[in-house]
Amino acid sequence: IEEEIAQLTPTIITSGSWKTARIRPYNIHTPVKPVYGAKIHPYQRLINEMRQIFLEMGFTEIKGDIVQSSFWNFDALFQPQDHPAREMQDTFHLATECDLPEEYIAPVKEMHEKGGGISRGWGGRWSEDVARKQVLRTHTTAVTIKYLANHPDPPVKAFCIDRAYRREAIDPTHTPEFEQLEGVVMDKGVSFKNLLGCLTEFYRRMGFEEVRFRPGYFPYTEPSVEPEVYIESRSKWVELGGAGIFRKEVTLPLGIKYPVLAWGLGVSRVAMLRLGLKDLRELYQSDIDWLRKSTVL
Repeated sequence: IEEEIAQLTPTIITSGSWKTARIRPYNIHTPVKPVYGAKIHPYQRLINEMRQIFLEMGFTEIKGDIVQSSFWNFDALFQPQDHPAREMQDTFHLATECDLPEEYIAPVKEMHEKGGGISRGWGGRWSEDVARKQVLRTHTTAVTIKYLANHPDPPVKAFCIDRAYRREAIDPTHTPEFEQLEGVVMDKGVSFKNLLGCLTEFYRRMGFEEVRFRPGYFPYTEPSVEPEVYIESRSKWVELGGAGIFRKEVTLPLGIKYPVLAWGLGVSRVAMLRLGLKDLRELYQSDIDWLRKSTVL
């Protein structure tokens, strides 16, 4: 039996004995131990993809504090102080308070109580004490409205992908912490049609070919819509967020004189559709097998 070289060594190479020896051929079908290289978490990859799409569309990414005053989280958005969403069962309230922006107190108070000459407002008494109370932001709209107040001159195209907090019961489609994609466009002459076009472009870049919009209601936008995408594998339309044009009751007290297109989109819902998940909690579990098997693209 002729001897075969199974492994080349420095000695075999330098001596030249490999030239006359029989070298065992490689069997590329031989099972080997799997190698799991480092890769970004599937959920983070999706967030990065969303971020890149809006950057390519000419938007600026902004960030904001997790802890917000009730003023920025609710009052500046013309949400009445007796609204159910502000109750303990829906919002994480903190024991702390903060100062309010002096230049906006009077106009926001006037808008809530009397409508600022453009509506009837909510009536009753608007309380500074309630507005000073701090909360964990229930939506990233608190970030975008604050940014608009500090940048009242057009054009503005900004987005925020970050975490929000609500007192949700944990189930397959809800968690107390979740990511939200918030965006605003403020400029002279922007219209409802621009809003629908922007969101349609985003969802198509995310791989959803069929996009439609249903009428919706939100306290701080009018008109309002809920974007939906068609999922072929489920033969159904799935709602993915809310959008609309900020009401003048929101923009005028902050010195914003031009139309503002706004949206808040559910990031985790898109992740569930893209990754084929039925339970939202799978995104946060330490399932090493699932992470290893997840595709890079």
